Amino acid sequence: MPGAGIGVALALLAPAAAHAQDHRGDEGAGDDVIVTAQRRAQASRDVPISLTVLDGGELEQQAALNLDRIGAQVPNLYLARNFGTTSGALVFMRGVGEGDSIFTNDPPVGIYLDDVLLPRSTGAMLDLSDIDRIEVLRGPQGTLYGRNTSGGAIRIITRRPDPAHADAMADATIGSFGRIDVRGAANAPLSDRAALRVSLLSRTQRGWGRNLTDGARVNGQDVQAARASLLWDMPAGGSAQLSADYSDERSAPRFPQQFAPDPATPGRYLNRFVAPDGSIDNFRSADTNPLNDTLTGGASLRLSWPLGDGTLTAISGYRALRSQIGFDQTANASGIGANIILLQDQRQHSFSHELQYAGTLAGGRVDYVAGLFHFTEHNDQMTAISGAVPAGSPAARFLTGDFFAAPSRSGGDLGNWSPYRPQLDTRSLSAFATVTARVARRLNLSAGLRFTDEVKRYDVRFLTAPGETLILPDGTEAHRRIRQGWRDLSPRLAIDYTLERGDLRALLYASAAKGFRSGSFDGRARNIDFVLHRQGAIAPETLWSYEGGVKAGALGGRLTANVDYFVNDYTNIAFSAARANLSPPEIFRQNVGDARIAGLEADISVRPVRGVEVGGWLATLDDRITRLAASPGCTAFVADERRLDLRFTPARRFAGRASFEHRTRLGRFRIGGDYTGSSPYSIALCNEPQHRVDNMEQLNAQFGWDSVRGGWSVIVAGTNLTDRRWNTGSVGVIGYPAEPRQINLTVRRRW
Repeated sequence: MPGAGIGVALALLAPAAAHAQDHRGDEGAGDDVIVTAQRRAQASRDVPISLTVLDGGELEQQAALNLDRIGAQVPNLYLARNFGTTSGALVFMRGVGEGDSIFTNDPPVGIYLDDVLLPRSTGAMLDLSDIDRIEVLRGPQGTLYGRNTSGGAIRIITRRPDPAHADAMADATIGSFGRIDVRGAANAPLSDRAALRVSLLSRTQRGWGRNLTDGARVNGQDVQAARASLLWDMPAGGSAQLSADYSDERSAPRFPQQFAPDPATPGRYLNRFVAPDGSIDNFRSADTNPLNDTLTGGASLRLSWPLGDGTLTAISGYRALRSQIGFDQTANASGIGANIILLQDQRQHSFSHELQYAGTLAGGRVDYVAGLFHFTEHNDQMTAISGAVPAGSPAARFLTGDFFAAPSRSGGDLGNWSPYRPQLDTRSLSAFATVTARVARRLNLSAGLRFTDEVKRYDVRFLTAPGETLILPDGTEAHRRIRQGWRDLSPRLAIDYTLERGDLRALLYASAAKGFRSGSFDGRARNIDFVLHRQGAIAPETLWSYEGGVKAGALGGRLTANVDYFVNDYTNIAFSAARANLSPPEIFRQNVGDARIAGLEADISVRPVRGVEVGGWLATLDDRITRLAASPGCTAFVADERRLDLRFTPARRFAGRASFEHRTRLGRFRIGGDYTGSSPYSIALCNEPQHRVDNMEQLNAQFGWDSVRGGWSVIVAGTNLTDRRWNTGSVGVIGYPAEPRQINLTVRRRW
């Protein structure tokens, strides 16, 4: 019901806690938020980039405490937990994204924590604790940011230590399915120039599903996290900030649900989940011992000091993770066929170093940023697919930590089942610069350029025991090493003009920018003959984005409208997909071809009277394949593969939001919510019927109270209030239902 949904969305009184455009959109309905999207402090309304800003305080008031909640607040951003995992981020922006979390595929939408890149989607689904703001930049950002981001960038900026004030916060949340959260943060001045800020988080939930095989609760949460930051403001005007963070997640993996068979077409499936014992929250899986542990963290040092007419900044970061997963990809009950268990044990670490200089020339008429970026990363992952057939009691268990449990191989030594160990080493070196010149009053021209030199080495071994490489019949080892390098030059040109007519102020802008995503390797390939003799590198993707837009404000800032139109020419698109009608689904990766994606994004917010805000956004995507480089094997579902819909490209997405705030002697009361919906879209490359999502709609609402004195707050929040259960991700004949309706109560105290 997308048409009706738009009308409801724009009329809804929704997000909790004044979801004001000055804090979450491009322009302020009053005071304008300051952002650093262009590597210098600017009012967001003056940034000629498609930009959405989400204020950390507003996110807290909406009880949006994890990164997966922001997708509904940003036009043409799809952000959810990746298939089966709880810490992996599945991100598509304007139809550009990566659906496979394996480390051989670089995410084209960069997620940055305090300007340090989180290089893997695994571990990137962060809890939003003690956050100052999130800046979401749509379109290529390579001339401004670390590693090139062809689809866009998500910048998470934490709260900075403050030497001038001491403060603290603590809150506790209880909610549906046994949810218990505890969070705390404190800022401690150490001197008039130094301060320490610390935050802690614990999030647990027993789970919203039940495995009928053993009666256990599933889809539970267990996360413990901490972050600390030490700041020193130097006497000469510089600063040094040392930060460290750590997260230990031992949640249950998300359990899959099978799709219902199509009674009219044997061998085909419908986009409708089965409902064991009458509920899709019941699962029949023989995998009663799943594994989903992720340890991730890092440290960074940011040095900044004035030099000449500008500021020199050095940012060094270290990130590491250990991720162990073992979960069912078939959802078969005990004794019913085989259970395909994916086993992965990943170790990753990376170092990044960025040196940038931002300054002005010609009496302030020219702003510029120039920098160097160096990045190295190592990934090592033990991987196996177990085709186990559980036997015995209904509580049959899989040894998810044992990669060599029978059957580790089938079909001979050249079959697909040997445990294998892919490794990837990456070295990336870049130089970038952007210059903005005020060529006339209110008229600016910008030009940027980025050079990237990247080398990757992919190494894979098939194993028979820990540390023992498989020996083939000819006496050679089942081992392959591939080394490949790529170079790229990515420009950006932009023009913007500020129009002022009475109460109206509008920034008009247009840009053309190129994005680049490095080449990759098929880390899922497990056919030994293919890997040893035919496997090669996957070519890099490039994207040219052409965009024009306007950011307007009127009525004293009470009305804001941000509208843009873009066209993406997307070349050498690399896809990971499951080959149709194979069981187990065989994942493959290749360059499919080229596509053109065009879209309109409009975000409007109005404050008609004091305390009331109503707004919403509408986003469109029109995609078509312009060149098919190789058949992806989808002719069983689409006769002409050039007519395939790209993944996560709904023709329309929309959101409505509203809030009401009233102050009394008893405190400040707030009520609000948001409503989000979408036209149908496909999750899988081949557009199989079961992977078509046609019921994505969600309603959230919140009620809040803040005391006049004493720093107390209470928030009651509900998510997915209509209990709509769409498919958030799928492969083969199984998918992952959206979480059911949940109600949470948070009590917060500030000092």
